[in-house]
Amino acid sequence: MARLDGRTGDEIRALQPAAREAWAEIETNVLLSGVVDQTLKELCFRFLAGDTDVRRPERYAGRERVALEWTYAIAFDSEKADDGLWSRLHSLFSEPELVDLGCAIGFELGRQHWRRSVGLPPRGD
Repeated sequence: MARLDGRTGDEIRALQPAAREAWAEIETNVLLSGVVDQTLKELCFRFLAGDTDVRRPERYAGRERVALEWTYAIAFDSEKADDGLWSRLHSLFSEPELVDLGCAIGFELGRQHWRRSVGLPPRGD
């Protein structure tokens, strides 16, 4: 069966206007804004996309490193979200930041899986 190739993600979502509207709201209010610095979110999104430059959390320190560890736990192994990780998260992020970052990671993970399933690269329009 053919995928939905030859279209952008927005063009595919536009086939169901309510889905496009919901996605636009998530993108605007969670993925592209919020209380966490956008460059940190983008680092996590690149990790999810398999960017080999980012896939080695030991190269990072502080907020970046613990955010990447949490990204790994959310995407690949929830057992990694143990008390130690949560202690590090709470020492570097406020609770509103944790909600913002966790939601952004989860939504971006879903977007990347969906994009791959319809024949698109994990990141793009």
